Amino acid sequence: MNDIGTLFILVTRLALGILFATAAIAKLRNRRDFYAAALAYRLLPPRQAIKLAVILPWVEASIAIGLMAGPGIAWYAAAGLLLVYALAMAVNIARGRHDLDCGCGGPPQPLSIWLVVRNFVLAGAALAAPLLPAAGRSLQPIDVLIVAGVVSVLTWLYITAHRLLAESRASGRQQGHNATEDR
Repeated sequence: MNDIGTLFILVTRLALGILFATAAIAKLRNRRDFYAAALAYRLLPPRQAIKLAVILPWVEASIAIGLMAGPGIAWYAAAGLLLVYALAMAVNIARGRHDLDCGCGGPPQPLSIWLVVRNFVLAGAALAAPLLPAAGRSLQPIDVLIVAGVVSVLTWLYITAHRLLAESRASGRQQGHNATEDR
């Protein structure tokens, strides 16, 4: 179990680190879009929402660096932020505001239950990883290959699912638009 625990910890560290790093970079590169997404959630007064939108990418970058450098408290910061994101999304979904951009970074993606579940699963992984026993041996080349392979597959799956959901939503809107034109 210790070897599996070590591999799970490494995969989780790298996967979450990559997730937070890419989210931070996307938000910093497209600040106006992210500010608009933060305001659209309507969970904070506009001034506080903008302040949060300015700070959040740097928090995500710090979490990414923390996870890559040696997790410690970064595990709990990652889990906490993912749970806050899940709650913010769930509140807006409950309000019937499914068409909001999630503000995750990257191409616009509407809120969905899938994103809420994803964030809960990722938060669970961040909370579980530090509790697992790690192997007392040093990493072997095969361990590095396994971790790299698993992280690559997880990254590919995440990107693919993200794009499929965005395209599916856009296709649904286009079909609805065409149906109203036919009337």
